[in-house]
Amino acid sequence: MENCTACGARLGTGRSCPACGHPAEAPDLSDWRTDTAERPAIKDVPLAPRYPLYADEAPAPTPPGSGGRRRGWLPWVAGSAALLLVAALGTALLVGGADDEQDPAPVAESAAPSSPAPSSSAPPPAQPTRTARDDISREPEPREPEDVAASASVQVPATAPPSRGLDGARTSYDAANLVDGDRSTTWRMRGDASGRQLVLRLDRPTTITRVGLVNGYAKRARGPRGGVLDWYTGNRRVLAVEWVLDDGTVVRQRLDEVRRVQTVDVGAITTRRVRLRLVEVSAPGSGRAGRDYTAVSEVSVVGLPG
Repeated sequence: MENCTACGARLGTGRSCPACGHPAEAPDLSDWRTDTAERPAIKDVPLAPRYPLYADEAPAPTPPGSGGRRRGWLPWVAGSAALLLVAALGTALLVGGADDEQDPAPVAESAAPSSPAPSSSAPPPAQPTRTARDDISREPEPREPEDVAASASVQVPATAPPSRGLDGARTSYDAANLVDGDRSTTWRMRGDASGRQLVLRLDRPTTITRVGLVNGYAKRARGPRGGVLDWYTGNRRVLAVEWVLDDGTVVRQRLDEVRRVQTVDVGAITTRRVRLRLVEVSAPGSGRAGRDYTAVSEVSVVGLPG
């Protein structure tokens, strides 16, 4: 059964619609399986609405050779540049901000402003560079002559035996007393030593400029009753000597009766041995301190060792 195309009422078996009288269309008795007649065209049916997909927004593929490869590595370059920029900024913050972590020392309000202290990380001032030419052209600093007698070995013609002092202490008169730097010790020998000589052998050749001696026993001693014994006037004293050097130089010297070193200039003569000849000696002293001994307390040899 079909419906009326005009009013939609159900059609009967008649030739027209029972409701509106509209004539009924003759039914199509052709079979579509065998009919070869042309069918009416099917009208376009609108598609149902749908949500857009990601594929709908994808750009059309770029044909080869149109610059697609260049656009493919541009994002990588931009990303690498961004990473390098971040790393550089981080390094700058770490290096430059190291001093900011230290709290500044408090400064009193009444303190006067002072200049900032130099940074401990500042490089030290450049030192002048020395060259071989500087060392060659620089003259050696002049040396001052010195007393070299202490380093000499001494030979004497004889030595008096040791004795006891007023305090009971043992006193010796060995040759080493001549170069010990102590005027209260002495070398002495019994009797008049005129014509005898003392020999000083230096440890190296030395340019001698001055020589001298203390020409007696330059010592005073206090006795048990408070009296003073003067051993300088009590023993014999040397009044004249000759200094003989290795090159044959002879320097004569007259001496006063004083308790200090008396010296004489000899110029500038290099020698290894110094001979001291005793030319003239005084008579022994008198009284409780009188002794028949020739004494020399100290010998001085001033020069520049080679």
